Amino acid sequence: MKPIPFPFVGSTYVSADPDQDIQELINWYIEKSTNEQSKESRALIGCPGLTSVLSVITGPVRGAWVLPGGGQAIFVAANSVYLLQVTVPASATTKATFGATLVGAINSTTGPVSIRDNATGGIAVIVDGTPNGYVYNIAAKTVSTISTPGFYGADRVAFIDGWLIFNKPGTQIFYLSPLYWNGTDAFDATLFALKDSSTDNLVSLIESLRELWLIGERTTEIWYDAGNQYFAFSRLQGITLQIGTSAAQSVCRFQSGLIWLSKSERGQNIVVATEGYAHQVVSTAAMSKELATYPVVSDAIGYTYSEEGHSFYVLTFPTADVTWVFDAQSGEWHKRASYDPVTGKFHRHRSNCQINFQNQTLVGDYFNGSVYRMDRSSFTDAGNPLVGLRRTLHIWDGIARERVFHSQMQIQFRAGVGLQTGQGSAPSVMLRWSDDSGFTWSNEYQASPGAAGATKTRVIWRRLGASRDRVYEVRVSDPVNRDIVGATLWVDQ
Repeated sequence: MKPIPFPFVGSTYVSADPDQDIQELINWYIEKSTNEQSKESRALIGCPGLTSVLSVITGPVRGAWVLPGGGQAIFVAANSVYLLQVTVPASATTKATFGATLVGAINSTTGPVSIRDNATGGIAVIVDGTPNGYVYNIAAKTVSTISTPGFYGADRVAFIDGWLIFNKPGTQIFYLSPLYWNGTDAFDATLFALKDSSTDNLVSLIESLRELWLIGERTTEIWYDAGNQYFAFSRLQGITLQIGTSAAQSVCRFQSGLIWLSKSERGQNIVVATEGYAHQVVSTAAMSKELATYPVVSDAIGYTYSEEGHSFYVLTFPTADVTWVFDAQSGEWHKRASYDPVTGKFHRHRSNCQINFQNQTLVGDYFNGSVYRMDRSSFTDAGNPLVGLRRTLHIWDGIARERVFHSQMQIQFRAGVGLQTGQGSAPSVMLRWSDDSGFTWSNEYQASPGAAGATKTRVIWRRLGASRDRVYEVRVSDPVNRDIVGATLWVDQ
């Protein structure tokens, strides 16, 4: 028997034909070392868990926004608007805790909301895709419905140079509030323009580097504040991207550009990221293949955040019940999921929106109105098991296609982490395999990274049988650090 190169670390990549590739990566992400002398060039890092910091009402948390100064934020749960405040200041040893005050209500109860503030006007604006819009008065801590003439409703709002900018759903129209709007002045009916370099409707808009990106069904235009007398913004001439989107809420700022789920006259189900005025595809063929099976993709919701040197784009498909995540540091995709121990099935990640508030990444639950802190110091999914799953590439004799005898597998987990009191002494790692490209699976076999302090423990499985083609699957559900440096497989070909 001899050890063979075994690229255990890999991303989610399920090909159209499972005989080619059926790799899966759930609740782990890849970290690529920038040090050429590292023990391994790539490792698997456990995804962050969730810790409840606030529970309000039953219903989805639909959006959140940090207000000027960074000491307060507002979020919308179902039809209620809450002011989020720090109740205990952070110290050197404790994290900040939070309290929420109900400040008002909106008319709708489901679907994402878009929020921007106008600090000079003393307000924040909430839009929900209906003909209504809502103003939060920062000083008075009240919410009112926009009733001024000239407001047409919107599902996206942006802010550039004192202008609040809205789209009129189902049209090519985008329009402006009065400059530094205070929430009460009437809109000027002439402050509108069309995204009309092509015939497609405007789907989404977003500000990036003081430029306004107007993303349509098939094409994208870029406008800027030219300081014009009658309508401040002008189209950037000669720059039109031949891509649009079907998912208005998938559009996010990312790195130094934007990222979204794209659509064009050539097709859809491709994620693109921009750099300057150019774009590149960052999704894989396998991802596009899976997205094509989803009943709906237009409801996709995206947000971005950074953690430990990684920039993540989190893209959830609510109807399909799946969450994909792109990591700019590795350039790879993984999935994040909540696990139902009763049915044994994975579901979408619980987060529905995200803010960076008081040096914490806070996310809102899509179902129960809770707000969570999301970080890697938590090893549970808001108290439920945080299950990590890695399914490897195919192990086979690529020349003669003969049987391969598997003597031993060793995976280098973080050893000696143990378990908390009342959960046993040592965590478990489960291994199973398939010799027919995932149609049937073996029983699960257990190993352990060891009890607390047993830092030299090795996770090893022996006498694994033989196969002409094998795929391994590793699963961890115990609340422990599950980072993996790499793996070695001993075989006889």
